[in-house]
Amino acid sequence: MVYSTDSGLRTQDLGLFLLFFLSVSASLLAQKPVQTISPDARISLMTVAPGEFVYSTFGHSAIRVFDPAQGVDRCYNYGTFQFDQPNFLLKFCQGKLLYFLDIESYRGFEYGNLADRRTMQEQYLQLDSTQRQRLFALLQENAKEENRYYKYDFFYDNCATRIRDIVQNALQNEVTFDSTQLKMGTTMRQLLRPYLVRQPWMGFGIDLVLGTPADRRASPQDFMFLPDGMHNMFGAARLPDGRALVYDERLTPPRPFPMPEWKPGIFERPLLITALFALIGLLCMLHPRAERIFDSVFWFIIGLAGLIMALLWFATDHSATKTNFNLLWALPTHLLVFWRLKSRKEWMRYYFAVTAILAGLCLIFWKFWPQELPAAAMPLAGLVALKGFWRSRKQRSGV
Repeated sequence: MVYSTDSGLRTQDLGLFLLFFLSVSASLLAQKPVQTISPDARISLMTVAPGEFVYSTFGHSAIRVFDPAQGVDRCYNYGTFQFDQPNFLLKFCQGKLLYFLDIESYRGFEYGNLADRRTMQEQYLQLDSTQRQRLFALLQENAKEENRYYKYDFFYDNCATRIRDIVQNALQNEVTFDSTQLKMGTTMRQLLRPYLVRQPWMGFGIDLVLGTPADRRASPQDFMFLPDGMHNMFGAARLPDGRALVYDERLTPPRPFPMPEWKPGIFERPLLITALFALIGLLCMLHPRAERIFDSVFWFIIGLAGLIMALLWFATDHSATKTNFNLLWALPTHLLVFWRLKSRKEWMRYYFAVTAILAGLCLIFWKFWPQELPAAAMPLAGLVALKGFWRSRKQRSGV
């Protein structure tokens, strides 16, 4: 909300300060040792809308336990990690970064999301006292120092799947999820698309590094790796006696934060930009010096992209980045030759001939590979094939 007066701004700041003060005070009570919750306790699934930061692109999930008789109102959050971990960036790239279960006050959880303008959907779970206590005990057990850490996996072990699994465990796998509402046949990669419409370059990058595991058809359980997917599945789930798992739902704030209209500019269209880049590459072939400069930059960029994809395949624990067919046109070995383009060695001719063949085959069978390759990469792959063929001919003629 935008205020037009200074007094309005001060009122907003005071309100945020008071909310922050209450959230900090409540957080001191969040760790209150409680082993048994009362019969009036309430447990709910919190689903938070996507945010503007990269790590919040796909939304977030948490479990809220509210028990006024015990003075408990806390959220169990499996999506927490520490930036100050030793070798944080290296561990993140290797897929070895440890996430952990954190307990925070509901007020702190609410304050953080409202400050980021992220709407929260709370679904009240229809559990009997035994099921609530079992779920609470499992959460408390998970929260112990020796149990709270886990190695994050984007598709199969994240803040949403952990909640899905612990709720099923508490219900002894007797909850039935209705899959008739799902668009079966959708791949894991395709489930990500709606969240990346406003971030086309991020979507392009994700499509480049995700390998064939991302093109596996999602099962009903797989839909719940996304917080929104789990929200929808929980909303349609049934207990053994036929009752709905969710008996009520609340939105905070009551009206969702408005989503500003978004129209992609010229530079937010990856296919257009890569096509223009390829056109520049073709035009540079008309001038020897321009071609030399462009080729050095081009083969370096393609080689660097290939190196990143190869490392994510062979040198990390990320399961979704294995078997990546984009490496057919983005060979990391280009980094060994981009600075030797003037060389007249015979092996260079064969190298570029193989490069052209691989990229050409990749283009011919673009729609038939077991991996969905990004359309925005086609101009780049085409330029690799053409330049590989052209450079092989030049090497052969000694030009």
